[in-house]
Amino acid sequence: MFLLRFSGFSSVSGLAVPLGLRARFLPFLLLLVLCWSDAVLARSVDRPFGQGVLWKVEGPQRDIAPNYVFGTVHVTDRRVLNLPMEVKKAFAHARAALFEIRQKSSDAALSRDFVLLEEGQSVSQYLDGDQLRRLSKAAELYGFEEYVLYRFKPWALYSMFSVPPSEAARKKSGKKVLDNAMQTRARDFGVPVYGLETLEEQLALFEGSSDEEQVAYLDSVLRQLDEVEVSFEAFLQLYLARDIDGIFDLAIENMDAADSEAWDSFQEVFLDQRNINMVDRMQSHLQEGGAFVAIGALHLPGELGVLNLLQSKGYTLTRVY
Repeated sequence: MFLLRFSGFSSVSGLAVPLGLRARFLPFLLLLVLCWSDAVLARSVDRPFGQGVLWKVEGPQRDIAPNYVFGTVHVTDRRVLNLPMEVKKAFAHARAALFEIRQKSSDAALSRDFVLLEEGQSVSQYLDGDQLRRLSKAAELYGFEEYVLYRFKPWALYSMFSVPPSEAARKKSGKKVLDNAMQTRARDFGVPVYGLETLEEQLALFEGSSDEEQVAYLDSVLRQLDEVEVSFEAFLQLYLARDIDGIFDLAIENMDAADSEAWDSFQEVFLDQRNINMVDRMQSHLQEGGAFVAIGALHLPGELGVLNLLQSKGYTLTRVY
């Protein structure tokens, strides 16, 4: 249930999926179907740049400093925040730091306008008795007053519960996800921070689902609360092993042939088109040299991944870590 944590939505806790994706497909879209098994997963496809999280990116002009692209995951786990020395070294020499969005003090207010129902509405209008009982269980598990949750849109609740209680508790205590922590560090050292997307662009994708689909998304995570910690750990292990291809493979392993259309829709909306846009927007910084780009790890591999797109534009890429 964590796939989109790799694909760049660092400003919010989760994301609703487009209209074309069926509710039963949701766990795949969020990284793992929660029926995690020990089966050996066959590689379903060879994706360019599927291994590694830090890449040196050099243009034809060898007299400028190299750039770096780093694949992140938007969590607070200390194993993720403790950056490898190779990443620290590249980041320390950055002339400019680029992220999916540039965090601003106004972000919270803007996000709040999107996640709350209109005055007088309640999520209880959308849920049946069993779903409300599961929501009550989630409130207790995550430390919320149940009545507070009734003000949120179904997709927003789904986002809240798409991470385990341990991760939610760390965020609640003020710990920053990796991308935000790196932005803070860049500013502390006087490195200018830029965004490749706007918060408005990200939030615009949130509202793309019908009420019925949003309820189905929420129902899927509420049914899987008992397994969320195990799945979260599985997802972290793949990332820490720098096996981004494996993250795709694990998801696809749980997809049957009838779901190929749903995967294509996800890939186009949440990865391919955003990759193209981000590569276009980072060009001026790459041409100046010394740019450090930190984006969700799922943006790196694939034919239309950021790294392959950069290579097609004439950049030389070298895996560093």
